[in-house]
Amino acid sequence: MANPIPSPPWARLFSDVKIDIPGVTNAVFQQVLFRVWKDFCDKTNIWIEEVPIDVAPPVLSYPFTLALFGAPNRLMLLYDPTFPSPDRKWVMGNTNMQVPGIIQLAYAPSSAATWNAVIAKIPFDPTDDENYPELDPVDYWIVDKYREALYFGVLARLQASPSKPYTNPTLAQANLRQYSAERSKARGDVMKANTFGGQRWAYPQSFATAGRKGWM
Repeated sequence: MANPIPSPPWARLFSDVKIDIPGVTNAVFQQVLFRVWKDFCDKTNIWIEEVPIDVAPPVLSYPFTLALFGAPNRLMLLYDPTFPSPDRKWVMGNTNMQVPGIIQLAYAPSSAATWNAVIAKIPFDPTDDENYPELDPVDYWIVDKYREALYFGVLARLQASPSKPYTNPTLAQANLRQYSAERSKARGDVMKANTFGGQRWAYPQSFATAGRKGWM
């Protein structure tokens, strides 16, 4: 059976890579793409989802499930959506997600409330029916905007593969540098919310009890 062209948002990326490495198979491309996409999401925190967390005394530990695709990787912010401020701030100091998928509070909330957790995600297995990373259409813009970064990352990993017709350590290193540079730009975009001169994230000191800023 001929290699099928993947569905959006991966189709154009697959076509671009095939131009440079026509001999790559779907199976190999899928494996490499998964690793690059996971690394890209982990290093940039660009793929996020907001999750409502219903808190109440005296509970300190709150497991949650993402409604969309992906696995929880990093707790970016826990805030009170009813707080009358344009700046979203940490609702409580010493909050952590040491175990992905479980938010741990330092002390019990004073009353029942619903807070919002901003969760940075990474892809997880199983993938979709075509063995590509699952992605909600609302997040297709990430692949579209940062296709160059993913392209260089996939090329670098393919060319670094040993004993393949397309193995090329020199090009692999050059493309890895390009990928790293594009990934750093993407991380900067996340920090600034794609706004010139802006700032979205103000990372708190590790487990600080005061002065934690958040989603901006």
